[in-house]
Amino acid sequence: MVINVSKRQLSYQDISLVPKKCIVDSRKKINTEVKFGNHKFVMPVCASNMKSVVDIETCKFFAKHGWFYIMHRFDINYGLFISQMKKQNYFTSISIGISWGSKNVLEGLLIDNNIPDYITIDVANAWSVETQKMVQFIKEKFPDTFLIVGNVATGEAVEEIETWGVGALKCGLAAGKVCITKNKTGVSRPMVSTILDCVGASKEVSIIADGGVVEHGDIAKALACGASMVMAGSLFAGYEQSAGNIIEIEDNMYKEYYGSASKYNKQEYKNIEGKKILIKFKGDMERLLGELKEDLQSSISYIGGNVLSDLNGSDYYIL
Repeated sequence: MVINVSKRQLSYQDISLVPKKCIVDSRKKINTEVKFGNHKFVMPVCASNMKSVVDIETCKFFAKHGWFYIMHRFDINYGLFISQMKKQNYFTSISIGISWGSKNVLEGLLIDNNIPDYITIDVANAWSVETQKMVQFIKEKFPDTFLIVGNVATGEAVEEIETWGVGALKCGLAAGKVCITKNKTGVSRPMVSTILDCVGASKEVSIIADGGVVEHGDIAKALACGASMVMAGSLFAGYEQSAGNIIEIEDNMYKEYYGSASKYNKQEYKNIEGKKILIKFKGDMERLLGELKEDLQSSISYIGGNVLSDLNGSDYYIL
């Protein structure tokens, strides 16, 4: 059965927000803070939980500046990481897979009383029986931890997974700059249609729009479609505080950026759905954080709002 053959699927590049009368005397006064789980953050934006984007120092950097983060799940001593973050009075947010090994890791955290504030179940297709089992395990063992599950790309998936009792869902499939799932499998969905479908199916669960951010304005578009948080990879790659070593090529400085399903992350050529690119070194990330906030404040002022929530449901043109 073929579904939605006549329904156009939209990406961020296919829409533009509609400008309206500005009601603020200064965009600087617009508050971009968001409550997510049990914590408040400066912006509804976070870096992708990818090994080539975040490491321990990156997570500390985000926590220090009041931004949400999710630590990746590859070759990490979770107990040590959580202990280091707690010593600095930072919130703790980790990723986990769905294998028995992942359960053993979580059991070890319980024994050492290293309870994270956030746990993200990080799998390519979270709409699965094995993911449901892991959700049940975490909810039983970590009842006070805010649980994020990802990724999905349809409202149908959201409707079912929400009944499992999760706090948030990461929505997005094959939209990332170094993701080649679309090329390898023929499966993908543009982000605007993904967000609208997932938000429309959600009753209470928060939606994290994951992937496809090319321009700063795409963040405002995702929020306008109803996302509670926006996740981006390449946007945060290549900075001094980003994961990875600086590479010098003919007097130019770069950092590696690769997908979680790439051979560079897996250390083997099996079920490859990611690639590697070089990102030109961008310098200090503090400049980016300030610019992203300024741009989002401007977006809110342009659509006639004065608070972050005014973006939700704001009008847009289809180009």
